[in-house]
Amino acid sequence: MMWKYENSIITEATPEAIWKLYNSVDKWKKWDGSILEVKINGPFEEGVTGNLTLLGQEPLLFTLTEVKENKLFTNTTILEQLSIKMDFRHEIEILGIQTKVTHSVILSGPNAEMIGNQIGPMITQGIPNSMSNLNQLARGDIS
Repeated sequence: MMWKYENSIITEATPEAIWKLYNSVDKWKKWDGSILEVKINGPFEEGVTGNLTLLGQEPLLFTLTEVKENKLFTNTTILEQLSIKMDFRHEIEILGIQTKVTHSVILSGPNAEMIGNQIGPMITQGIPNSMSNLNQLARGDIS
């Protein structure tokens, strides 16, 4: 079973400018207002774990399961009590002189569809705004 949400933007920001905001974990709070704190236990590469605390939530353990410089990264959280795997995927694609950025949330597991329908809107509601912030930061419009 699977549940998926996806949002994309087109920007003039370069893949490298977007990537700098992705691989600097301490900057995640600048573009994602739902993050209270994030810590990573090593370099920004596959297999490294970290903790992410969202406003009003307990810290969540995540693992960087996919990291391809200037192209994509996925951070994965396992919610064992719900038998759910949550993948937060961040993709960068070159479209001529522009850049397409896509953020996805993919829930998988036996209850993924039911849980996704219940908590998905809460998890994903801030993604369009965080992508707008990411875009503005990458273009240098805000700092």
